[in-house]
Amino acid sequence: MKRVVGVITTAFLFVLVAAGAALATDYPPSPSASPLTSGNAGLSGNSGTAFTGGNTNGAMIAIVVLIVAGLVALYIARRRAAHSS
Repeated sequence: MKRVVGVITTAFLFVLVAAGAALATDYPPSPSASPLTSGNAGLSGNSGTAFTGGNTNGAMIAIVVLIVAGLVALYIARRRAAHSS
């Protein structure tokens, strides 16, 4: 049980550090002459979409897959250890 908690804690911390780039924004934003934010102008043309400069969708999917694979490997190892004893 200690290993599972350790793996989950480590995975959580890794995801938190990976998401740190998205959280490290310039907030509050400094006033500017232009009311538009960079990015997509939207349908009405008077508002913009925030752009963080990164695309982490593939990385986050890979992290989730690796976490699940690690947890499955721990589960299988525990079952094998219990049968061999």
